[in-house]
Amino acid sequence: EAAARLDAAGSFAARGGLLRLSPAGVARLLEMHADLERALDPSAGAPGDEAGALPWLTAIRTEWIDALSFNYAVEPAALAALLPAPLVPDTFHGRGWVQVLVSSLRDLRPQGVPSLFGANFYQTSYRAAVRAPGGRRGGFFLRSETNHAAMRAVGNRLTEFRFHDFGGAVMSMLKEKDRLVVGVEAERAGGDLVAIVPLQRRADPPPRSLWRSIEDLHEPLVECYDAFGVDAPWLYTLTIDRDPWNAAFVEPEHVYCAWAEAGPLAGAARLDSVLHVARCGYRWRPLRRLRLP
Repeated sequence: EAAARLDAAGSFAARGGLLRLSPAGVARLLEMHADLERALDPSAGAPGDEAGALPWLTAIRTEWIDALSFNYAVEPAALAALLPAPLVPDTFHGRGWVQVLVSSLRDLRPQGVPSLFGANFYQTSYRAAVRAPGGRRGGFFLRSETNHAAMRAVGNRLTEFRFHDFGGAVMSMLKEKDRLVVGVEAERAGGDLVAIVPLQRRADPPPRSLWRSIEDLHEPLVECYDAFGVDAPWLYTLTIDRDPWNAAFVEPEHVYCAWAEAGPLAGAARLDSVLHVARCGYRWRPLRRLRLP
């Protein structure tokens, strides 16, 4: 089929009894290769309009440093009650999943801007594993906290950040030898978090976990590139290109997450496992939107 398309486009030239690609054919073949790469790219977004008047605001890059993912197994019905239609929980091992992601973000800036002008801050995000219309997998941020006032103001005011809901917080991530001490004191109710996590990275999950291995949870919770937002009649999609997480299990000494233990999922969520990501580069594609039926 590919050869037929090239022949129809006049991309072949007959020389000495052989068919050779013409210069135009070489260019077309490269275009087809690029199309194939995009089709196979797991982080490629679905078609849609770029959202907002300032698309460069989401064409940004940053780097995670010593990020922790607290993975909560959740009763699907309880999680579904927190999601806007048409998003639904993406279930694995009979449970819905919420990742409480705590990270130190370094040098966040529009792509092409030197890191000297980037912002450094802490962020906590509550990301539910969901499916959008058409079955596309991704995450929906139920809430977020940050200690960066400007980031919070931008995130809550501009169309480009419909996929986030930022609250303010006093946050710290202290690295003491081989462990991280995390503290989040949120301005709004339900966002307090305290954790002490030794950084003894392990290949196997803890005995209480529903996951059988790091490979078992890799596609459901790690290979998750889209963040969705709903603002009827629009479904917003932010697609992320990032370096490999290279995550490993770690076992916390202590975890208290007010949102999971005393908030909307109290009694319906339990801590399944914790992942540590030492360093990971993130690059955001421009936000897109699709009109909901």
